[in-house]
Amino acid sequence: MTATAQTEGTKTPLIELKGYIKDMQSTYFIQKIDSNASANLIHNRLNFKVNMTPKFTGRLEIRTRIFYGELIKQTPEFGKSIDQENGLFDLSFLWIDEKSIVAQSVIDRMLLEYSNEKWDIIIGRQRINWGITNVWNANDIFNAYNFLEFDYEERPGSDAVSIQRNLSNNASIEFAYKFEKNKDTPTTAFLYKYNKWNYDFQFLGGLYQTDYVVGGGWAGNVKKAGFKGEMSYFHPKKNAVDSANTFNLSLMSDLTFPDNWYVSVATLYNSNPSNVLLTNGSLYSPNISAKSLFPFRYNFYFTIVKTISPISTFNFSFIYSPEKNTLILVPTYSWNVANNFDIDFILQSFFQDQSNSYSNLVNAFYIRGRWSF
Repeated sequence: MTATAQTEGTKTPLIELKGYIKDMQSTYFIQKIDSNASANLIHNRLNFKVNMTPKFTGRLEIRTRIFYGELIKQTPEFGKSIDQENGLFDLSFLWIDEKSIVAQSVIDRMLLEYSNEKWDIIIGRQRINWGITNVWNANDIFNAYNFLEFDYEERPGSDAVSIQRNLSNNASIEFAYKFEKNKDTPTTAFLYKYNKWNYDFQFLGGLYQTDYVVGGGWAGNVKKAGFKGEMSYFHPKKNAVDSANTFNLSLMSDLTFPDNWYVSVATLYNSNPSNVLLTNGSLYSPNISAKSLFPFRYNFYFTIVKTISPISTFNFSFIYSPEKNTLILVPTYSWNVANNFDIDFILQSFFQDQSNSYSNLVNAFYIRGRWSF
């Protein structure tokens, strides 16, 4: 469809369609690769944008996934586990739920937006991105995500209203309200941003479900190295037996070196950890919330990236937590085969102290091809 609309003297497409189709083969094994379980995922995304006027736009984005293979057959109620709708409206459709094949579609963006030089107003299912760092986002109180879930680049959305007012001197203030199924546990907050001393600062405050929340962050440079951080403090609105104050702090620094080398380090402190690491299919078990970005109290992340050629890169990352001596290795090789076609080779290996011995919990190897349009 190529309908167009007249917009300020130029022809702008009335309806735009973009998206991709992916095929990802997954193999899970412990220590020996000859003892494994495999699965396949066909993943399609359709992104529709409607340009009604120069200031009014609408977006509808649909994510469809088809899972099949031995691993799906071995996982009890796999369909129900991925068909968990957290929004106010149930826009998820589990249209095949068999023992060895599961197919699901979900509308994860559906919004109307009004934007001009001073105002940006969005209502509907949207991503409210208040995070700053690349790995753990302590300020992402509306739609926290699992960074190990690499196959969901768009990240989760929220059924919400967000209003941003741009102020003078590169400052802005934003208000957001997330509609929850339980009206007694809303998430709503203000965010204020400004620039000072060549640093971008932000401060937030509001309600997060059953807690009051305050936080803030910054982004700038120390000499040539990037330096970012964010923190949030959660205080229960009511004193309950199972309630507790929670403080999250995330720090990150990165630096680009000559000869196409890039290094990044990050750390996360969580005052109220769960100490439970889920590894039975990390892509589809993201027990993540703004209060619990990772299971452990102290967490360290390191990645080094080498651009081998204009069309290929190698990335080696690891995450380490002293609790239970937990280590996650994530090497990745990416190959841009053509302008709109990519192939990735990804390994995730999980290690931890188990019963007084250091054990390999699981290894997950992925081969993913992506065609974008």
